[in-house]
Amino acid sequence: MAYNALILRNPARAEATVAEFEKLGITSWCAQLIETIWPEELHGLEAMVQRLVAGEYSWLVLTSVNTVVVLEKLLASYQLPASLRIASVGEKTSDAITAKLGRSVDFQPEIQSASGMLDKWQLTPGTRICYPHGDLAKPTLSAGLLNRGMVVDEVIAYQTVSTPCTGTVVDPVTATKTLNVLQPEAISAKLEQMDLLVFSAPSVVRRFRQLIEAGLPASTRTIAIGQPTAKALRAADLPVHAIAAEPTPQGLARAAKDLLQLHGLAVVEETK
Repeated sequence: MAYNALILRNPARAEATVAEFEKLGITSWCAQLIETIWPEELHGLEAMVQRLVAGEYSWLVLTSVNTVVVLEKLLASYQLPASLRIASVGEKTSDAITAKLGRSVDFQPEIQSASGMLDKWQLTPGTRICYPHGDLAKPTLSAGLLNRGMVVDEVIAYQTVSTPCTGTVVDPVTATKTLNVLQPEAISAKLEQMDLLVFSAPSVVRRFRQLIEAGLPASTRTIAIGQPTAKALRAADLPVHAIAAEPTPQGLARAAKDLLQLHGLAVVEETK
């Protein structure tokens, strides 16, 4: 039986997932609903980078690949102090830190979320922490650190907007091969043909709900890339049929395989 999947992500960033799905005999379509752009005001961000370089922080905490990309571009020829310790929310962000900033990570939680970080990150009260993040970041991490007596310096590193957009994209990328691409306004007409919907971020869920106010077709199954995205799906009154055990192309493919093999009755839980 042939299966179709709609991956709600920038086609260039969905390429690896498309390849993994192809191995399972799944034909994929990609639709980009959101984009990451530079903030309109950069003074605060640039000042934060200068403080980083000057060694004014004990820790830098990074919770997205987008923030790592922003720092890479702003640091340019500057180097982060050797004494600076870096905390990462998860594997993908840690890999980006190594590749783009040339640094290893000092702390990464087993459960890749703000709550997971707060649960295991041992810090001394008064520690000064630099926390750049996107404009849609929830206050869970910053509030938790402040409640424990840390000094947290927050700044908006990027904005998440709906596509198409007019702002300056932080990290423009192009797919290396031809992919099936849907424009956001064309999703509704294609939904009935989709066996799987892959949601890559909470902001994607919210934008999808703006576009598709009705419920999903009964035969369509959803996959969330992680627990925050699954939570956003439930909040939008959309079903969660699977949660990838790992937020990677391989993790999404395993979730898709289990769903299809078990006729949509399995939920792939994240490792606790």
